[in-house]
Amino acid sequence: KNINDLCEKLIDVMKNKNNNVFLILSGSFNVLLSLDNSEPVAILSAGQSIGEIAIIDHQPASAFVKAAEDSQILLIEEEVIWSLIGSSHAIANNLLLILSQRLRHGNSVINKIKSLLKEYEHNATIDALTSLYNRRWLDNMLERVMQRCHKNKEVLSVMMFDIDNFKNYNDVNGHLAGDLALQTVSKTIVQYLRPEDLVTRYGGEELFALLPGIAKEDAISIAERLRQAIKNTTIEDKDGKTLPTVTISIGVAEMRDKDDSHQLIGTADKAMYKAKNSGRDKVCG
Repeated sequence: KNINDLCEKLIDVMKNKNNNVFLILSGSFNVLLSLDNSEPVAILSAGQSIGEIAIIDHQPASAFVKAAEDSQILLIEEEVIWSLIGSSHAIANNLLLILSQRLRHGNSVINKIKSLLKEYEHNATIDALTSLYNRRWLDNMLERVMQRCHKNKEVLSVMMFDIDNFKNYNDVNGHLAGDLALQTVSKTIVQYLRPEDLVTRYGGEELFALLPGIAKEDAISIAERLRQAIKNTTIEDKDGKTLPTVTISIGVAEMRDKDDSHQLIGTADKAMYKAKNSGRDKVCG
């Protein structure tokens, strides 16, 4: 049969319960999880079969099979298959071998999908440039962290960071130097904070940190040490060339009982702008 006839026949079979086994005599077939899925999860070629699982469990097929080229198949009805199995140990063994291969391949596909899901989840919550959590992660997690601190009667302070005159730094030194400066600031913040503190890239040159268990006055002291450390941190390009250093302005806020996530971020943001408007390279709370 030509490719169009085979596709129509096999798709019709896959939509319903299959009572036949199709032995591939020539050509090849793609196994798809959906009809609009252009990436096959397996490719079946001459000597392999289609539909043997369905005649055992009598359930609709879990995948679609489409001919990838003009092919020939031999249709064997269910009654004939069971008759052959009952009369020949070799055929029964071959069927078991086919099923075990299908199972192993299925496990391999599942593991690959799990790995891809983990990768997608990681990419969805991690900023590619700084390796910090991104704004999407913060939007999902900040309220949870606040609720946990409320429940445990634990204080929570936050910091909003902004690299001073960052647009001018990019204009003078180039965007690659700006990326290096942002990466250096991010690494320095992570190094100075505790492992349990959570740092995110809030947007552009703005970073945001959550410090559970830290009261505002202590957070201001930590922010002051961070401000000084970043001011004194050398920025180098990949060739070891020294680039101009940067300074940061930091706003600090402590969660109040009535605060929601927007109010807490807003308080830290106002404190950060106060630091910038009073001369930059400062900490305000």
